[in-house]
Amino acid sequence: MTPAVYFDGKIAADRAVRVVMDGGGVNFSGDGVPHTRWALAAIETVDPFVPGRPLRLSCDQAPGARLVISDDDFNSALITQARHLRGGVNVSRLARLMTWIGGGLALVGLVVYLTVQYAPKPIAFMLPDKWRDRVGVQIETSLTEGAKLCSSAAGQRAMSALMARIIEGNPDLPPVQVKVYDMPIMNAFAMPGERVVITAELIRRADRPEEVAGVLAHELGHVMNRHAEAQLVRIAGLQVLLAVVTGGGGGDTLSQFAGVATILNYTRAAEEEADQYAIDAMTASAIDPQGLKTFFEKIMAEEKTSAGNPVTGKIGQILATHPGTEDRISKIGPLPDGVVARPVMTGEQWAALKAICVKG
Repeated sequence: MTPAVYFDGKIAADRAVRVVMDGGGVNFSGDGVPHTRWALAAIETVDPFVPGRPLRLSCDQAPGARLVISDDDFNSALITQARHLRGGVNVSRLARLMTWIGGGLALVGLVVYLTVQYAPKPIAFMLPDKWRDRVGVQIETSLTEGAKLCSSAAGQRAMSALMARIIEGNPDLPPVQVKVYDMPIMNAFAMPGERVVITAELIRRADRPEEVAGVLAHELGHVMNRHAEAQLVRIAGLQVLLAVVTGGGGGDTLSQFAGVATILNYTRAAEEEADQYAIDAMTASAIDPQGLKTFFEKIMAEEKTSAGNPVTGKIGQILATHPGTEDRISKIGPLPDGVVARPVMTGEQWAALKAICVKG
């Protein structure tokens, strides 16, 4: 038995575990981590194996999860039992894949036909929810790697109140997971599977709740139009779809074929469609759309100052690709005559949302 570090791919936290190997797999558990077994045939190395360095493992059974083992003796024994971890062909995995391909030629033919005949957006609406959710988890994990998930109870209640205000005039909205991560840049992102991430920096620098409401409504526009899924289809095409269907290494697949920054770099048409959705949604809920306008003005200023800043990393790449921000700002007007704006939340709720990253 040896100590290791486990990351489940769902929350931005590492957990200490103890690992033991049996004849066909590795077993591990720890505080907050139930007993888990990864079959040797389903394990892969995240990075090439190098003696003397920690071994980072992924597993088909847990997409997005990572197990990091630093014990050289244990790693050597593991490599002896699972020789495919040294590199080369994983015979067991190859056999499973060939079996799937042999039994699924009709499905592959259908996917090829749909890919050729239809545009990415219609295909995005055909993707099963389970697959979209899995890819969404992988993108969120990659995008927020190392960032703290903000989860104060009062802040979460305030975010729920904000969502409720938007839903008032938009009852057809599906359930959406909205999370706040403590990330050092002002932005928000919509991902497959009805997921939205908002950075704490955006909330900190918002002058009023209508700005956050405008941003959230814009991201909901991406969600409702499945822009992330369509972009994934557009860029990666059939290869990524097959990897998702067969349960291939999710994070590695996204990195290889598209990349988070590329997937979330929407076309100008998609951004304008999300803008219009936000304006319509805010109007329907009597929320002042000028909040969205002032946020875009801040984004435009951010684009001018953050160019080439390596600190922003993946997020900076996405921020730098917002198309036509100035033109989009000009299209956001006030509420129509006869529609009177109502407060998005109380002063107490706004204070709680501003402090969502502060435990208490």
